[in-house]
Amino acid sequence: MTWTVHTCLITLAILCVWQAEVAETCRCMRHPQEQFCTADVVLKAKVLGGLKVVKTKHESLSMKGYNIKQLKSFKGNCITIHTIYTFTSSSLCGISLKYNTEYLLSGSFLDGRLHVSSCDLVREWDTLSDSQREGVVSQYEQGCGCKITHCYSSPCAASSSAECLWGNEPTEIKLFGKRTIGYTCTMKSDKSCAWCKNGGKNCIDA
Repeated sequence: MTWTVHTCLITLAILCVWQAEVAETCRCMRHPQEQFCTADVVLKAKVLGGLKVVKTKHESLSMKGYNIKQLKSFKGNCITIHTIYTFTSSSLCGISLKYNTEYLLSGSFLDGRLHVSSCDLVREWDTLSDSQREGVVSQYEQGCGCKITHCYSSPCAASSSAECLWGNEPTEIKLFGKRTIGYTCTMKSDKSCAWCKNGGKNCIDA
């Protein structure tokens, strides 16, 4: 009996640590380009409705599904997605979507299902700026060879010419900073990277 209790306590402790690690990843502030480049799938979709809660391999963790109508694919073009999944708990990066609303969504496959979290691209389509729409169509993918370096204090310097600094001004780290809304980290002809818009025609210092 003692051994059984001990085993259960160890299992519970491991699960708690694992959940804490997952929750930690929710504290993410990533540029939309990073979210695009690290995703398996990026698409424009209309949310049609919800599905019942489903269990995962970890019994204490559950997911909910959303039925979607895929309107356009920006990454992972060979795959047609009809359902996306997310954790039911917001502490585990779970999201809530509005029915009959069009979204830009990115996600990765987990146990054969497309999983979307609050660390992915989850934007109502109508709220995207023109530059962000241009980004998902072509510019973000072209800049996936660049590295976006997060700055949380000044001074902040790039370690290579293939980096773009993000957040080196107090307001820039916010979701609606100009580098988030209007710019893409673009690789230029000399293989250096810079924040640019209008297809790389207008650039600013990293």
